[in-house]
Amino acid sequence: MKKLLLTLFTILITTTAITAQQQMNRQKIKVLKTAYITDALSLTQKEAEKFWPVYNLYSDKIQVLRMELEGGFNRKIQLAGGLENISESQAKKFIDEIILNEKQISENEIALINGLYNVISAKKIISLKKAEREFNRRILQEYGNRRRQQGE
Repeated sequence: MKKLLLTLFTILITTTAITAQQQMNRQKIKVLKTAYITDALSLTQKEAEKFWPVYNLYSDKIQVLRMELEGGFNRKIQLAGGLENISESQAKKFIDEIILNEKQISENEIALINGLYNVISAKKIISLKKAEREFNRRILQEYGNRRRQQGE
């Protein structure tokens, strides 16, 4: 009984530590992204004060929707017994859900752009899109480099 409790306690502590580490990594990435975008857009202090609340509101919503789309979709297929075991009607239902989710993502991206029109110039909004792509590419490259280093 003591071994079982010790094992469960160890699993709980490990899971908690991993979750805390993942949360810290997300926060670090968010700080890096904030600095990267602020620099890429050359935001003034006044612009930054207005920009970040609008940006964070919509980008957080978009991120949640994307996570739901990616994780939720795969989870639903697994729960249905895998792709080879779902019916055509289930597949159509999944596709309808994907389309709805994609529409919500697009609507939030449009709302973000519309919200930023009152804060920064159109040129800076275009620069924002470019900076987001560049930042994501760099993060993925860094992640790939670290994975390769761990594999060696």
